[in-house]
Amino acid sequence: MGRAEDIFDKIKKDGQKAIDEFILTRKSEDLFLDFKRSADQGSGRVLHQNDRNNLAKAISGFGNSEGGVVVWGIDCSKQSDLGDVARAKFPLVDVKKFTSLLENTLSGLTIPPHTHVENYSVQINKKGGGFAVSLIAQNLSFPIQTVYNKQFYIRAGSNFEPAPYQVLSGMFGRRPQPFVFISYTVGPAKFVGQKINLEIGLLMYNRGPGIAKDMFVNSTLKSSPGPNCQIAFETPDIKNWSGGFSFGRFVNLISKPTLRLPPEAHVQPLVLNLTFLPPFNDDLEISIMCGSGNSAPMKSSLTNTKEQIELVYSKYLDKVNNEGWTTKIGHEISKEIMGRKQLDAY
Repeated sequence: MGRAEDIFDKIKKDGQKAIDEFILTRKSEDLFLDFKRSADQGSGRVLHQNDRNNLAKAISGFGNSEGGVVVWGIDCSKQSDLGDVARAKFPLVDVKKFTSLLENTLSGLTIPPHTHVENYSVQINKKGGGFAVSLIAQNLSFPIQTVYNKQFYIRAGSNFEPAPYQVLSGMFGRRPQPFVFISYTVGPAKFVGQKINLEIGLLMYNRGPGIAKDMFVNSTLKSSPGPNCQIAFETPDIKNWSGGFSFGRFVNLISKPTLRLPPEAHVQPLVLNLTFLPPFNDDLEISIMCGSGNSAPMKSSLTNTKEQIELVYSKYLDKVNNEGWTTKIGHEISKEIMGRKQLDAY
């Protein structure tokens, strides 16, 4: 996960608190963050032309760079020592409508259209006011040009600047690149006696337009919840992967030359088998890094506190004893005990 995704996820998690923090700390714009005040506070029936132009420039600039986030509804002021900093809040009058207008204009703002832009609304009152947030991922294929002024932009410091000729020529010569990251699937956890047993599959997914090869995944068990807990790594596809395990805590795998991953495809190089049983003395922390020979590595983690694990264990032990086990309960246990509400069930 990149810096832009971290900012976006924090805003989604903290909501208005994250917006207030930008103002209180005088957060400055940077390579991955931009603040915009809507030209009409989002009150129009269509997106104001100034807002369209600003969104187009951001899609081109962030898309041609390393990605970034635009927060709509915050005004900036320039400070000599800090640059452009968040000065005041100017909430959108109808944030859900404004977010919808952003979505509806995406395909007509740039050439080519950017297919990895996500918009999110932070509503702050019953009247529908709030702030919109646009996550613009790095575009891994061809450079993106704005429609309104036929310009290619890049992100430079806290500004969107026209791409210099040398940079632009290099971008057009760039071959389509893969973009490999980790996602997870989880089966329903089960109580076996007093133990919780569950299985998590690690999927490597290629979101980029290029073919991924020489893929790798490293996983480290940094902290186990307790002496009676067991966390084991399993490689279900040994024909296509080679690597090693050490000390029961480290695993590194690399794909064999015959395995290549096309765009929008995934493979499962690793499975985690986990057993939870009290006492829970430490937090759970498993770090994961993956990538391919011709793309930047991405990092992820599975974490939860010992207090939360103890709470989940006690809650569902009583529930299963009183109501019996069901697949639905099993999935709830898996997601809560791993601290990952977004885990995909199977």
